Amino acid sequence: MKRILKPARKIGGTIRLPGDKSIAHRAALFSILSRGPITIRNFPDSADCQRSLKAAETLGVRVEHGNNELLLTPPERLNVDAATLIDCGNSGTTARLLSGILAGSSVEVTLTGDESLSKRPMKRVIDPLESMGAEIFADNNCLPLRIRGRQLSSFEYRLPVASAQVKSALLLAGLASSCSVVIREDTITRDHTEIMLRQLGEGLTVRNIKAVAVTDPNDPRKRRMERPEPFKREITLDRKATVNGGLVDIPGDISTAVFFWGAAAISGRSLTTENVGLNPTRTAMLDHLKAIGCSVQIENRTVVSGEPRADITVTGGPLKPRKIYGDTTVGLIDEIPMAAVMAAFASGTTIIRDASELRVKESDRLVAISENLNKMGIKCGLLEDGLAIEGGKELNGTDFDSFGDHRIAMAFSIAGLFLYGPSSIDDDEVVAVSCPNFYELLDQIRV
Repeated sequence: MKRILKPARKIGGTIRLPGDKSIAHRAALFSILSRGPITIRNFPDSADCQRSLKAAETLGVRVEHGNNELLLTPPERLNVDAATLIDCGNSGTTARLLSGILAGSSVEVTLTGDESLSKRPMKRVIDPLESMGAEIFADNNCLPLRIRGRQLSSFEYRLPVASAQVKSALLLAGLASSCSVVIREDTITRDHTEIMLRQLGEGLTVRNIKAVAVTDPNDPRKRRMERPEPFKREITLDRKATVNGGLVDIPGDISTAVFFWGAAAISGRSLTTENVGLNPTRTAMLDHLKAIGCSVQIENRTVVSGEPRADITVTGGPLKPRKIYGDTTVGLIDEIPMAAVMAAFASGTTIIRDASELRVKESDRLVAISENLNKMGIKCGLLEDGLAIEGGKELNGTDFDSFGDHRIAMAFSIAGLFLYGPSSIDDDEVVAVSCPNFYELLDQIRV
């Protein structure tokens, strides 16, 4: 449904966000392999996470609903008909993580998805799973995937591209098949799977490769810092690793918080988000906000279910441009749409590079961002792997295209708060993929 976006006079207040999607997916899917029940608090209503929960039910997990709490009881063994279809909807996380579980299991299942997900490449997860011995049948490395579970072989893998989903799929395949898995990362990715396994089970170790001082071969009088191994982190899953069950208390979703922090940044005012997850692999946006001229205040820090969380207040200021590239882009990859909208209100030119991954998300996000910024009156250059955004102008309301992508819809709904005159978004229902109550929260921050 088309939604009219009216400018906001002021922004502020305190809000509490739905549960973190990345953690919720993993909690639901871990229940398939668990030896005992898993209790989940603050499981979000997002369509994507509900796909993972429904997949667990299809594979025999009993789901009981309580007051902001789920009790997931695993089946004694996986036993479904070979004609079973699991619809992953728009959720790439569901499809990729479930691929690992099924590959190492004893069942045969076909994974399908909506039109958008069926176009997204699955080769990154198919290739290493097949190297472990998995039987996966697919046309053009896309959904639908027919996966015939079997005993897999122990596996060592150095991730060629940073991907927490691929890493998680391989660890889950090892859990399902009781085989050892060693994964090495050149760029450290979000580690919710590792944290959850250590909280709910045993058999996983993580080794961080720290740089040490060595003699400079070009000048023996000097020392330089160098890693003794060519990667940053090594994750090892023992063949006897297990998920035993327990409690997962999910913090507020930092990926959703980003949009409201963006509103504070552009407005120049303060906004507080309560109980937001602060996993160090997910906080790149807080660093970005400080780099472009905002202040960030963090209070009431705590750790629950292995995941740090806190109340975070962002106060905007005159926004500055910034060059985003390399590891910074990796850390911000899901937040680039909101970073681009903030860049439109910064004084100067923001350059974003190394973001070609955005071309194979729910939409080609580089194209979606570029076209919508141009509609606002921003000069935005579309690069092969990024964007060049010239900000700082007075901008007029316009009709935005969501491109069927929840993050594009949310980012440009925030933009609509600060334009001259009303704007619109062509499909407000797409936000249900990640945050069904997004527009209710948006109303709460208008003061």
